[in-house]
Amino acid sequence: MWKELEIQRKEYLDLKLNQTIDYEKFSMISIIYNSTKIEGCSLSETDTRLLLENDITAKGKSLSDHLMVKDHYDAFLFIEEQARLKRELSISFIMDVAAKVMKNTGGIINTISGNFDTSKGDIRKTQVLVDKKYFPDFRKVVPLLDTLVEKVNNRLNSVQGEEIIKLSADLHYNLVNIHPFGDGNGRTSRLMMNFVQMYHGEPFVKIFTEDRTEYIYALNLTEEKEDISVFRNFVCQQQIKFYKSEIEKYKTKDIKFNLLF
Repeated sequence: MWKELEIQRKEYLDLKLNQTIDYEKFSMISIIYNSTKIEGCSLSETDTRLLLENDITAKGKSLSDHLMVKDHYDAFLFIEEQARLKRELSISFIMDVAAKVMKNTGGIINTISGNFDTSKGDIRKTQVLVDKKYFPDFRKVVPLLDTLVEKVNNRLNSVQGEEIIKLSADLHYNLVNIHPFGDGNGRTSRLMMNFVQMYHGEPFVKIFTEDRTEYIYALNLTEEKEDISVFRNFVCQQQIKFYKSEIEKYKTKDIKFNLLF
């Protein structure tokens, strides 16, 4: 699988797709669509593109979904800039990203342990249960983030080749399972995964919305087996799928086109 990843990556890069006009923006919008769709956003990929490129809203779809997409796009631009500046990982950086993700859809949450504001990227002050899974006690979140930040920074400047995407997957898996925020954890974790990719000048990683079930399963199975290779392999498969899709689109772009009068 990892050898196939390198073969597909080489063909993708050899085609110089990233030099196509607005290709990076095209890829970014596609990733934003998939990431927000995973979280239940009602906008289609065309809706997402029209909103971000032309500020055209989708008729009959909620304001909060439009704001979710716009916030995600702003957060993506932010991590792109931070990657260009070679910013190291920190808790404050992750909180900044979470704040941008939730800027217009978050708000203050009142708990017996205190109040926190998801639109500000505040660390949660409450226990979180999703389906049958409890995430770490909120009092353990900051120490866990400290450890995660240290481990990622120790590898960030030394990884090469397939170790880059493995680090991206590791950051995603661990961050989403710490679940430091009241909302937006999945989107923030997928953004931070792509931060590592951009830091090293690598293509974006897309988690396809149609593979949401497999995505959740990979996260759960990784925890159950205590084996990070499970989630790494899932991300590798997603990236191979992305490369193949983009290569196929490029190679067939002119085949079926005929002038019509």
